[in-house]
Amino acid sequence: MTDATSTDDLVADFVAEARELIQAAAEDLLALDGAPDPAAVLNRIFRAFHTLKGSAALFDWPDMLAVLHAAEDGLDAARAGRHAAGPDLVDLSLAALDATARWTEAIAATGSAPAGTEAEAARLVERYRSLLAPVPAEPASVPAGPVPDWAAGLLATLHERPDGPVTALRYVPRADCFFAGDDPLGLVRRLPRLLALDLAPAMPWPSGQVVDAFACNLAVTLLTADPAAEVEAVFRLVRDQVTVATLAPPAAMPGSEPVPDPDPLSPEPASRTLRVDAGRIDALVALADDLATARAALGAVVAKVVSEAAAGADLAALLPSLRAGDERIGRLSAELHREAVALRLQPLGRVFRRFPRPLRDLARGLGKEVGLSLEGEATEVDRDVAEGLFEPLLHLLRNAVDHGIEAPEARARTGKPAAGRIRLRAESRGERVVVSVSDDGRGLDSALIRARAAERGLRTPDALAALDEAGVIDLIFAPGFSTAAAIGAVSGRGVGMDAVREAVSRLGGACTVESRPGEGTTVRLALPRAQSLARLLLVGIGPELYGLPMEAVDEVARVPRERIRDHGLGAVTALRDRTVPILHLADLLGLPREAAPSEAHLAVLRLGDERVAVEVERFAGRLDGLVRPLPSLAALPGLAGTTLTGDGRVLLVLDPETLPETLLETVPDTPIDDGREERTP
Repeated sequence: MTDATSTDDLVADFVAEARELIQAAAEDLLALDGAPDPAAVLNRIFRAFHTLKGSAALFDWPDMLAVLHAAEDGLDAARAGRHAAGPDLVDLSLAALDATARWTEAIAATGSAPAGTEAEAARLVERYRSLLAPVPAEPASVPAGPVPDWAAGLLATLHERPDGPVTALRYVPRADCFFAGDDPLGLVRRLPRLLALDLAPAMPWPSGQVVDAFACNLAVTLLTADPAAEVEAVFRLVRDQVTVATLAPPAAMPGSEPVPDPDPLSPEPASRTLRVDAGRIDALVALADDLATARAALGAVVAKVVSEAAAGADLAALLPSLRAGDERIGRLSAELHREAVALRLQPLGRVFRRFPRPLRDLARGLGKEVGLSLEGEATEVDRDVAEGLFEPLLHLLRNAVDHGIEAPEARARTGKPAAGRIRLRAESRGERVVVSVSDDGRGLDSALIRARAAERGLRTPDALAALDEAGVIDLIFAPGFSTAAAIGAVSGRGVGMDAVREAVSRLGGACTVESRPGEGTTVRLALPRAQSLARLLLVGIGPELYGLPMEAVDEVARVPRERIRDHGLGAVTALRDRTVPILHLADLLGLPREAAPSEAHLAVLRLGDERVAVEVERFAGRLDGLVRPLPSLAALPGLAGTTLTGDGRVLLVLDPETLPETLLETVPDTPIDDGREERTP
């Protein structure tokens, strides 16, 4: 292994460890306020910073090291009770983590810290120093004022000037200072934050004469970020030989603009690395071994078929072996695919845990109190889906804080607690994952939505008048729609919900909204969990075939037409002593119906506690296929994706969750005359 390879490995280890420590420390900082055992939380935060500092010390990254050391001092002061672990320390420590995270990502991408690191590190260190040290009162003799002439030249040489005041000092030691025990340069060295230094002869050197080596001929001019009181304390024994001035900070200084604080709501750079549980790798290897063995066995059978066919033997006796080999390879390949897909799954908690801090900052900026609860963090989705969810969820959470949650006074008037609640939840539903954002705020105002849509010309007056409640609420997804009266820092530009729908559509999902005035709003995102190898029931309408996931099919049945009744709200029949509504797949897909046969072919779908029958024209067998979501189909209800048939044709795969949901709300749940149905298991 070369030295370069070894260093690269060390950097990679540091980056992986730093990401985890930064995430853990940020979560603990956010949980510090209100934690049942704040001392334990504070200790965890300190250990995370301490470990980060120790790891950074292995490399030549002095700026990162300085910031982490300053943060460690601040947290240690809090642990020892010398400083309160309040919002000022939390905010500053989060800022230190932000900087460390950005530098870490830059190091991961380029191998070195980004430009401007030194200045940003100096500002953070200064903030820690100011936080921990009492601000000394400026002596009346040295108020901040104009720059004295003797300091102007040195000040002009500064490339970067700190944000706070600068202390200037002019020191002209007496000629016999050495005999008095003075060490002029030793005093200068005691200023830890020296910015600039100029040493010049106090008097012109005499020409042609012998120089007295014990006579001091020196004028010291310096600039330091140390407060004037501390400078005066250092030079207190030569007070009669110094002049001190405090220089007020400039409003702006060309070339020294501060690096802007990172936007806490901006997405983090996406990592393309993937940590995989070793058990999953072992299972994958074991399946690959089994598959190779099965392939070898099938090869032996095929060789025997070829040999006996050449000899003119009857091959019928070999068919069971061929079929068994095919089934075993099919089963193993399906398991292998599932295991391979599982490698890409990651818990949504990694995405969810990025939101508490930006929401806290946003709510504070808007003068609101908001609590965020996370549920279903262990729910796993494909890595690309997880990464693609950050921005749409961020939009939804911002909207919930800005538009949904009322100000504390308004909540008090309606009897709500001052602090609003937002719930971010994930749950698995078959091969899909539903992520929802719910708030207990004011809910959507359909009248206001109509008015804003009319003002912005999103629909004609007649079209708006024809919309039902659900149609009005759906207008919030229209491009350019906003209910904000003015453009603010958070919203009002008409960019948001349409971007959410588009982003979710790109992921192969769909979004819906449910809202109650005065009670809150819930936005649900239904997303594919992963590319899945699904077992499909093939059904036909006209010349076309469609796939229904077998896991959602409770049974298939052929029911005599006379046993199907129309209750006025739709067709129903009785299966197993229960009324089951019937939808015709042709109607759902907008296709023409063929003449109704004497028997209805029903695929009975299981949707939670409900059963719904979908009538098709024929059953056409089964198929194992890789279902891929298609963004262009995501907005169409009832479609989950596509797969390829054995002859290469594209097959549309139906989504049972969204296919029949409109009928469920209208069908009576009363038994009717059951009779007997012909059932196919």
